[in-house]
Amino acid sequence: MASVICPWCQSEIIQEEGQEPEKYCPVCDNELDGYRTLKLNIGGAEEDEDEGEEEEDTPVVAIDEYVSWEEDEEFIETDDELQQFEETVEQLLNEQELVPECPFCREFMIETGEQLVSEAQFRPRVSEALGETILAAPFTLTMFACPSCFTVQSFLGDSYRHQIVRRLSQNSSVSHKEPEA
Repeated sequence: MASVICPWCQSEIIQEEGQEPEKYCPVCDNELDGYRTLKLNIGGAEEDEDEGEEEEDTPVVAIDEYVSWEEDEEFIETDDELQQFEETVEQLLNEQELVPECPFCREFMIETGEQLVSEAQFRPRVSEALGETILAAPFTLTMFACPSCFTVQSFLGDSYRHQIVRRLSQNSSVSHKEPEA
């Protein structure tokens, strides 16, 4: 009995003896032939003797005996470092009032600081409906970083969010015109 691992969804596809191998994964419908396809033989030595001719076509992958991941200590983080990292991130998250979720990996983001946006760095848009800008510089952006994928995201500072809400809700110049027929 042979087994194929789908390189795309990592599903194990078992193939009965005498059946043709699957060309497409029944789980994700991706092609199984070609790049990154891994074929495994499951069973005892008796089956291996019967399939001797087929094994000659299958490439054998050998692992170099002299390569050891354990010897490369500079690339391996110790459990203590990882534990300390997680504890520090947890402490930082507990201190924050706002804890956004990373849009990419869904981990909680840590607050890294504020960025002041000056008038030279920001050109406001004047809305036709309001007749004025929605947000005027200078204002601050609160910056957050994801401790998992290191994505950086910014949000408008709290007082400036309230300023936008007040400006949009108190503007009486916006008229509610009916669309012309």
